[in-house]
Amino acid sequence: MTHPLTDDFCHRIAESWPPDAAEKDNMRSAADWQLEQVMKWLDENLSNYTDDDYLGDLSPLYKLESDLNKAMRPTTTQENS
Repeated sequence: MTHPLTDDFCHRIAESWPPDAAEKDNMRSAADWQLEQVMKWLDENLSNYTDDDYLGDLSPLYKLESDLNKAMRPTTTQENS
């Protein structure tokens, strides 16, 4: 799979200053690190969601996206769980 942060895309992200090779690699590393964090969160939390009519102690599947967003982008008043 080709990395989604191509040189062209990196240049478009930083239109006013073309990033050098190290900055492009840093962007790619940051994206890879974030993906690893998402996968870790899913491993730890995905079993807490269901699309079954009877939820029991589980959360509805439609809440997964917003909960994942909150976990990946905590605010200063919200703890990262």
